[in-house]
This record gives sequence, C-alpha cells and structure tokens, in this order.
Amino acid sequence: MERQAWKLIVLLLLFCYVHSPYVKAQVGNGKQITMEFKNEGLPSIFKRLQKLSGYKVLFIYDEVRSYHSTGKVEKASIEEVLKVIIGKHPLKYVIEGQFINITHKNPQNVISEVKGKIIAEEDGLPVIGATIQVEGTSIRTITDANGNFRLVNVPQSNRIKISYVGMQSQSLSPKPQMSVVLKTDTKALDEVVVEAGIIQRNKMGFTGSYRTVNQEELKAVGNINVLQSLKTLDPSFVVADDMSMGSDPNTMSRITMRGGTTMTISGIYDDTTTNPNEPLFILDGFESSLQEINDLDINRIESITLLKDAASTAIYGSKGANGVVVVETIKPKAGEVMINYSGDAQVAWADLSVYNMMNAAEKLEFEVLAGRYGDLNDWSGNRESIAQYQRALENVRRGVDTYWLKVPIQTAVTQSHSLNVSGGDKGFLYQIGAMFKDIQGVMKGSVRQTFGGNMRMTYRKNKFNISNNLNVNITNGNNGAWGSFSEFVNANPYYPVTNEDGTIPRDLDVYKRANYADITATNPYYNAMLPSENRSKILSVTNNTNLNWYIIDNLRWTASMSLNTTNTDNMNFTDPAHTKYASSDYTKQGEYSSSKSRSWRYTMNTGIAYALSLNDHNLTFNGRAEIRSTSSNTESFVATGFPKGVGAIPSFAYSFKENSTPGYSESISRGVSFLGTFNYNYKYRYLFDASLSSDGSTSFGRDKKFQTFWSVGAGWNVSKESFAKDWDWMQELKLRGSFGSNGNQNVSNLTSNVYSYYAGSDIFGTASYLSGYANPNLEWQVVKKTSVGIDLMFWDNRLLLTMDYYHTNTNPLVVSIQQKPSSGLSTLPINLGHLNTNGFEFNVSWYAIRNLEKRIMLNFRLNGNTYKSVYGGFGEALANLNDAYKKDSSVDSKLNVNSMIQYQDGESPTALFAVRSLGIDPATGKEVFLTKNGTPTFDYNADDRVKIADTNPKIRGVFGISFTYKNLQASVNLRYNLGSFAFNSALFNKVENISASNIAYNQDKRALYSRWQNAGDVSQFKGISLTTQTPISSRFVQRDNYLRGESARISWDFSRDEWIKRLFLKDLRFNVSFNDFFDLSEMKRERGTDYPFQRAISFGLSARF
Repeated sequence: MERQAWKLIVLLLLFCYVHSPYVKAQVGNGKQITMEFKNEGLPSIFKRLQKLSGYKVLFIYDEVRSYHSTGKVEKASIEEVLKVIIGKHPLKYVIEGQFINITHKNPQNVISEVKGKIIAEEDGLPVIGATIQVEGTSIRTITDANGNFRLVNVPQSNRIKISYVGMQSQSLSPKPQMSVVLKTDTKALDEVVVEAGIIQRNKMGFTGSYRTVNQEELKAVGNINVLQSLKTLDPSFVVADDMSMGSDPNTMSRITMRGGTTMTISGIYDDTTTNPNEPLFILDGFESSLQEINDLDINRIESITLLKDAASTAIYGSKGANGVVVVETIKPKAGEVMINYSGDAQVAWADLSVYNMMNAAEKLEFEVLAGRYGDLNDWSGNRESIAQYQRALENVRRGVDTYWLKVPIQTAVTQSHSLNVSGGDKGFLYQIGAMFKDIQGVMKGSVRQTFGGNMRMTYRKNKFNISNNLNVNITNGNNGAWGSFSEFVNANPYYPVTNEDGTIPRDLDVYKRANYADITATNPYYNAMLPSENRSKILSVTNNTNLNWYIIDNLRWTASMSLNTTNTDNMNFTDPAHTKYASSDYTKQGEYSSSKSRSWRYTMNTGIAYALSLNDHNLTFNGRAEIRSTSSNTESFVATGFPKGVGAIPSFAYSFKENSTPGYSESISRGVSFLGTFNYNYKYRYLFDASLSSDGSTSFGRDKKFQTFWSVGAGWNVSKESFAKDWDWMQELKLRGSFGSNGNQNVSNLTSNVYSYYAGSDIFGTASYLSGYANPNLEWQVVKKTSVGIDLMFWDNRLLLTMDYYHTNTNPLVVSIQQKPSSGLSTLPINLGHLNTNGFEFNVSWYAIRNLEKRIMLNFRLNGNTYKSVYGGFGEALANLNDAYKKDSSVDSKLNVNSMIQYQDGESPTALFAVRSLGIDPATGKEVFLTKNGTPTFDYNADDRVKIADTNPKIRGVFGISFTYKNLQASVNLRYNLGSFAFNSALFNKVENISASNIAYNQDKRALYSRWQNAGDVSQFKGISLTTQTPISSRFVQRDNYLRGESARISWDFSRDEWIKRLFLKDLRFNVSFNDFFDLSEMKRERGTDYPFQRAISFGLSARF
C-alpha cells in the first residue's frame, strides 16, 4: 500500500513537472520546425506557426498586417524560425513560457499615420496609381484618383520610395504630411499612358490594340523620314513601294493600316480628298495631314501611337475606320533653360541594279534580229536602213556605249538642323524651336526644302492651365527639268550624249521606215538643259489653344481650338524648245500650268474628364463635343505658245490651252461630333472600356446626316491574380478584346449637285450643266471591327510577345455606278456590297543578354502581319466596270493600272485576273493560252480571264537585332515579304510588246537572250521578230518574295563621359545609319520607272546644353 502511494506521488510530480511553463519552454525550444512562405502576410504566417509549434503567438493585427515575408526553414528551432519570418521588419519577439509576443522594436520612433499627395511636375495634375513603398518593409499603397495616399505605423528610420511608370522615382524621409512632385522620365513615357490624341488612357487599364514608339526608337531606324522609320517598327503600318515615283522626295507615300476598308474606284474621291484607305493623323490632339507629318521634324517628336482596333479608334467616330496615328511633340518642362541641337546629314545614291538594260553591242544585235534594218545584204532596196545600221555599228566599234541611266543621277546630300530652347517654372513654361531640312533627290534638280518654326507657351494659375502652340512650315519642292527617268533608261546606248565638239544634239537619230512615218529618237539630255521648271510651294500655319480648369481634384473641364490655313502653289513650265513641240505650231510651243489652292480649317471642342478611385475600384469618364469645318478653293490655268528665251512668264503666252479656260473649284465640308467614354477596372485586374459617339457630316446624304459609332472592350490581367503571385517567371499576362464601329469620311462630297460650265458664252450668258448628281439617301460607310489580343512578358521582361487577331467588315460600301448616256451623268454614287478583312499580327522581342547595371544587352525582334480581304454583295452590279477592265487588258499595249482588276463577290481587292498561259510553243514561238474550261489555244479571249494570283503577301514584317555595350549601340533591321505576286511590267513592255517603233529605244537584256528565235527553242518569251501586241497573261505575273536590308545603325552616347562637361554639354550623341543597303528579290523587275529608288547612309549629331 505504501509502495503504491509512493508511485502515485512520483507520477503526480512528474505530471506537474511536464506541464510546468519552464519545462514547456524547454521542450518547445527543442522541437524541429519545417515551413515555407512566399510573399505571405505576417498574420497568416504567425497563425501557421502557432499550429506547428504549439505556441500561442500574440500580436496586434494592425501593427503587422502590412508586412509580408518570404523564406523557407527546415528542422529549425523556434527562434531560428522567428528570425527568418521577421527578417528586416521593425519587429521583435519575446518568448515567455508558452507565449510568443510580437511587438515593434522602437514604438516611440514610429509615425502612426503618414498622409500625402503626389502631383506631376509637367502639368501639375495628380498622379493616379503611384506606388508608395516603405523601404525595408512590406508597407505599401497606391495613390487614389486625387493623387492622395495614406500609410500607418511607418518607422521613422525607413525611407519612403515613391515611383510611377514613366516618372523619376524619389526616396524621401517620412513625415506626417508630405507633398511630392514627380518629374517625367522621358525614356519610360510610353509605358505610362496610351496617347489616344484627344484623351489619354491608362496603359494598365486599357483594353485596346495599339503600339507606341518614342523618338529614340524612330531615330534608331532613320534620322530623316518619320514615316519610313515607323513602318519598320510596326507590321500593321504599311508604306507601299511606289513603283513609278520611287524615292522622289516630293511624292507622298501611300499608307494603310491593317489593310483597306473601302474601294478605290474613281468617282468616290477627288482632288480634295486623300487616299480613301489612309489612316487618320492626329498631331498634338488635332487632326493633321500626311504632308504635315511627312515634313515634321523628327527631333520634335515625343512619341507616336498607332491606334488599331475599335476600343482605341471609336473615339474618332466617323474618321477612325482606317486606324489612327497619334503624334505627340515634346512639351516644355519646368527648370533651367535647356538648349537642344540636332544635326543630321545623309548621302544617297540611286539603286540602278534593278535596271537590266542592254549595252550598245547587245542593242544593235537585238535590232538586227528583230528586223529593224531589213535585209542587210539588199543594198538596192534597203539602202537607207543599211546606212543607218552602219552609223550605229561605227559608234559601237569606236567604243560608244553610253550608260544613260547615270546621266540624270547625282549623289544626293541631305541635311537637317533642329534647334530648340525651353524653360520656365511651374507658373509659366515656354518652348521655341526652329528647323531646316534640305532633302536632295537622287535625280538632278529634285529637292524638297522645309523651313519650320514653333512656339509653345503654357500658363498655370491656381486651377487653370492655358497653353498655346503655334507652328509655321514652309515647304519648297522642285523636280527640275530632267523629266521622267524612263526617258534616259530607254535611250539607245550607241548614241553619245554630246557631239564631239561638246554641243548637245536635239535628236540622236531619225529612224526611216518605208511606207511609215519616221521615228525620231530625241535626246533627253537636251530637254534637261532647257530652262523648264516644275516647282511647288506650301505654306502652312497652325495654332492650337488649350484651356484646362481643374474644378475639383477629380473633375476637369477642357476647351480647345485649332486653326489652320494652308496655301499650295504648283507651277510647271515646259520650254518651247522642248523636243515634244518639234512638229507643233509656234502658238502651241511651250506650256505654263499653274494651280493655286487655299484651304482653311478650324476645330473647336469642349469636354469634361472625371476620375474616381474607391478602394480597389477605378473608373474614368470623358465627355466631349466638337465642331469642325474645312473649306478650300483652287484656281488653275494652262497657257501655251511662248517665245523662246522668255522663260516662265505667263504674260508672254499666246493663249490659254486649246479648248480650255481658267479653272476654279471650291468645296466646304462641315461636321459635328458628340463623344462619351467610360473605363472601369478592379485592381487593374478586370478591365472594361466603352465609348459612344454621334457624328454628323455634310459628306453624306441629307437624310443620313448623322451616324452613331460605338465600342466595348474587356480585359483580364491574369498576372495580377492572387494565384499568379508565385509566377516569378511571368511579369505580365493580359488578355483583351474589343468590338465596335467606325466611319470613313475620306470620300468626295457626294451629297451636293455638282455643276460644270461650258467654256464659251453667248448673248444669253454662260451655260452650265449638271455633271454630278447628289444622292440624299447615301448611307455612311460603317466599319465594324473585332479584335482579340494577348500581351505577355516572361523571365524578368526578357521575352515580350504581343499577338492580335482582327476582323473588319465595311457595310455598306460607297460605289460609283455607271449610268446610261440618256441620264446625262457618267456615274452615280450608291451604297453597294461589303468588304471583309481577317488578319493576324505579332511582335516578339527577346533579350538574350540583359544586364542593365553594366549596360550590356543583346536583343532579337520579329514582327509580322498577314491579312486577307474579300468583297461581297455586288452581284452583277459592277459587270459593266469589269467588262471595261477586260477590254483594257486586250487592246492596250501599255499596262493599264486597272487592267487586271475585277470586282467580284468572294474575291480580294488585290487579286490579279488574267488569261492563263501555258508558255511559248517551241515550234512556232507563239504563246499558248488556256481557256476557262481548260482548252489550249493560240487565240486570246479576255472572257477567259480568271484569278491567278494576289499582290497581298501571305506574311510580311521585319526581323531585327540590336546590341548595347555601355555607350555603344548597334542595330540591324531586315524586311521580309513572302507569298505575294506582282505583274512584271519590264517583261511586258521591254521584253515583249516591242513594236516596230519601240525598237528604236533600249530594251531589257532578256529581250535578246531569253526570247524564242528558232524552232525547237524552249523559251519564256515569244519570237524576237514578232512585233505584234502581246496581251496580258499569267506569263507576266511572278512571285514577289524578297528580303531587304531596311536599316542598320551604330551610335555612341558620350553623356556619361566627363570631358563633355568641360564643353558645357549635358548630353552628346553621334550615330551612323544605313538604309536600303541590299535587296534580295525573287522577281527581277524595274523599281522606280519615273524616279529611281535610293540607298543611303546618314550621320546624326545631337547635343543638349
């Protein structure tokens, strides 16, 4: 019994010992704990630790809720675990028995509440969504719609870091009340907002498809032409090669974005309208023109944004169907006076490698085989032709082999200078700039000079902000007297340019033909030496005024007005001694044509912008109303008959051109727009956009004056989901889509009756007749757009990928239909048919090396675009037009631009139609055609035309490589084009279709070496002696795949070198770039028939004082 009692006492003591606090602590310290946490809040970690360890973890929730921690422990003691969890946070722990108390290290050094406001230095507006981070802790927040923020329990010893994408970050000591001004970081500006022109969109919350490039990216491709640089950087921005005018500096480019949205049939647009598929250009918030952007100083550009889908273009209502190009120029910034200078020079030379012309010996041999001189052994009946042959042969034997292509060509030296001065303070900012650009063309006498000046001032007072921007540009263009380059290409090489005594012969030779009129081979160099002129002058003045009133922190009222006047003068004078007047009466020798256009445009708008942030909900609203008017008039006349030697003085003219009088035309177009936009996002995770606009225009029927356009867009930032926080390998995954509508106003004024006047008059006065009839029921061209896309960033922003699929539907189209002669009208505009386009585009950027600290980077880029367009809904309405095109292809010996076009349901606007060819019959040297039902025949029939190819490529884009090593940067961009076809006009006009009269001119080498000559020859081209006309067939359509060296650039940045400071410089950069430095093409054809293409090397220097 006693022993059992002792056992009971021992057990009781053991129980008390085991359950005492001291023993519990000792046991706890000895327990091994394993746990892992990644960016997890401390309250959550402490709760898990409590379950694993058996301790009670005590803490004040508000003191630790803002802290997060990342770590991993395996078989660690409780103290080791606590050290990892707390890390650098200003916390401490105390273990007391079974309790762990978590408190601040120095509670007396903690600011219980920090409040502040963030504003932008540039415009004084609140910065919405700026990140406020207490360094060394997990305490962070973002500013609300008013730029305000609030933090709690901020350690005084820790600094507060304030950052916003596109602005320079700041690190400040915490204070209970803080006011911070952020400066713009120009290098990251395009990452902040999407510049939509009339409004700004937050990039993180925007659902639209767009691309923004800055000045540095533009100049990395080229220093001179903004548009040529832009086409390299985005695959949807297509600048078509002008196969006629080549690199002529006075010819505007033809531009499209994501294909066309309307037809280009003559009659729906005129001299007062632009290319109907041209995108809308916006300069500093107001509508601009292709010419203004083309002549714009690249050094003034801050950024260019391409708006592509409905979510981004619907705000432009009736003008955004073809996409929008938004150009923002550099704005003045507060601070010390800044002086920026940029100088660029370019040396260019003509690319003559694409011309495959015969030399003197080859040309003479070709003429003999073609029968130009008849029987060279028959002196009795062919004396004149043999004598002519002997003269040519003598020239060949004595070494005459003129390379006529080099005669009108020069090494073109272009220069551009830009000077800008800016400064001011928060109350007043100013910017004054001037530029001069002298673009020399590769043909002698061609030049385009632009003089520009700009002055921008901004005044701020309390809640008001007023700015005024004045731009003046003068452009002088001159194409000289050298005429078309083709005249020199076609000149026979066995003729010298000048006589032995240095005089310039007017005629190179006269080709005598029995029973036919003589053919005179004129000397193009003689005409070029005459005082003929071809000049243009453009004066453009634009003044933009903006007023902003910040009614309350999140409500702003705006009002803007833009005034523009443009005067364009064109003059063309042909000297009376020109060879084309050789057989003309003296009253018709010489011609002076003049055209003077005056245009006036004004735009006025007003609107409100409202932004609100409620916890995690962010919304913005914009309302806007606009009125606009454009008026223009043109005066023109053509005078003929000038005495020799008087030059371009119209008062010496004998009369106006026969059957003509001075011309005059005028047009007025007015419009009004009402716009509302709404954007909502939740934590920038779930995104929604909507816009609604109503536009009225005088360009459409009086019964259809107004049209409503709209768009909706949605997006999902997957990378901002809580489940994606552990995806360290992915920085962004954004899904977006939009649907909406736009209009296209790039058409004539089709709603007014157009009257023309007879040239003469009688006692009853001047007669007029109706030449254009209005269609009051004409509906707007409505373009519905659908777009879905994805934006991806991987592996610390090393791999960036953007992909977009898009669909556009234009319904209805506006078409000019031919009318019966009895109507008195040739055409009438109506709504007919539709046009569907489906496309896909992508941009990929991969940094194989990306060391920002050491400034060593290697980047590979690839972009591409593919689309297909199809007509529908025409039926047989355009049968007469298609028949007319068929006729052109069978009777014209020269290529007619419309001769291979057919407007048919289910076919592409860029499809080529022709009769199929089986090639040249080896036995006869004649072409064998294929009928529609597949029967071979020697007889050509235009009704056998079928679709044979498409000029639109399967895919096109640019592949680029760039390398940065400290201050050195180098890049190369190569353009590829795959799956397209083109009509080879050189084969059609200079290998075949060489008539008896055209033999007098030089031809392509293939006319000698590749044509059929004897029975049994297998050749691509018909018999060399056949001078009959060859109709268009599939034989002249070839693949147009190519790879081109679009640009290469090397630059050096001296800004970090100490020696520039001794020159009072803050920034100094130098670059060398090459453009169009090679061309590997599957098709061998002439590029630039009237003006050659060029290759160029450029040098650039920029300095900031």
